[in-house]
Amino acid sequence: MLIERIKKMSVAWFSFNLATSAIALSSFALGKASHLGTLVDLSHAIAYLNTIIYLIISFFFIIKVALVRREFLEALKDPIKGPFITTISIATMLLALDWGVVIGDKAIGLAFLTLGAVLHTLFFIVIIYSFIVHEGIEVHLMNPGWYMPAVGNVLVPYIGSSLGLSGIKSLLGIYLGTGVIMWLALFTIWLYRSIFHNPPPSRLVPATWINFAPPAIAPMAYEMLLGLGPHEYHTVLKKAALEAATLSKYLTSFFDMFYYTFWGLAGLLFPVVLLVTIHYLKKKELRFAESWWAFVFPVAAYSISTIHLYLHHLNEVWLLYYASLLYVIAWFFYVITTAFSVIYGIEEWFGRSPPELARPLNVEGRVNE
Repeated sequence: MLIERIKKMSVAWFSFNLATSAIALSSFALGKASHLGTLVDLSHAIAYLNTIIYLIISFFFIIKVALVRREFLEALKDPIKGPFITTISIATMLLALDWGVVIGDKAIGLAFLTLGAVLHTLFFIVIIYSFIVHEGIEVHLMNPGWYMPAVGNVLVPYIGSSLGLSGIKSLLGIYLGTGVIMWLALFTIWLYRSIFHNPPPSRLVPATWINFAPPAIAPMAYEMLLGLGPHEYHTVLKKAALEAATLSKYLTSFFDMFYYTFWGLAGLLFPVVLLVTIHYLKKKELRFAESWWAFVFPVAAYSISTIHLYLHHLNEVWLLYYASLLYVIAWFFYVITTAFSVIYGIEEWFGRSPPELARPLNVEGRVNE
């Protein structure tokens, strides 16, 4: 019985680690920016707990891959299922931030980054190859979950720069370029699919929140890769101001040009996807599914991105309050999704049908409603 459950284990289990890392990182960022030591301490506890759970999930998933290796490889090459499998590599890379930034152990952080980046690179190449050589994919099957490979690529330069890997900046730049361009291409396809075809099924509504994850992360990746993190930025700005006032002005404009382009897009996508979600909620069609984990990471990432922008523009205090609001919303989704996931897990374990509200979505399968 246990073996059969392991064979059917969904990659969505790693979504819990991904979301938990996002909560830990946003707690740490907000705690540092607002000088709240309690949030920093909380981020440490969450990071340790997330690591333990990640190791447990990984242990069972490795067994699953060993038992059904051919099935796993076929899923990776499938253009519908494949992008979701990058949840594994992204969750692994986020643990690099948990350890390297939150806990402060860069050695362990670099180990997680190396493992996650290698996995993600392999996944990314196979997935893009499958997209290109596949005989045909109907556009209505496209959903923002396909952004996952792009999200992972954009994370690599952000994490690598945060951990001090300045010696391989050009290598990190490859990930940044492929991540941003791929996201822009898929975002265009998603807009086309949303405007000219039927709306996505209600169970995929949470996946629309992934839309503002890439533009939330991309400016931070540019920021860190260019060596313009909050501390470095103000140091360089002071030196530039001493030499020439115009130089400091151009430096600020250069930074803002990149940051506002992406962060600003995420800012308007946020109310749009919120309205879409409320629309389905009013129609009583928003039932619980594994895709609900997609609520957490984008909001937490956007909160961190907003905090970084605040640290560059300390005179705009409203940004800190906005980031705090986003942090609270991320926690709200995290608690709700965790609670329903536990309810469904218990119901499934004891062989009973899950509650009406807790019908799961098998993210490895094709979705039809």
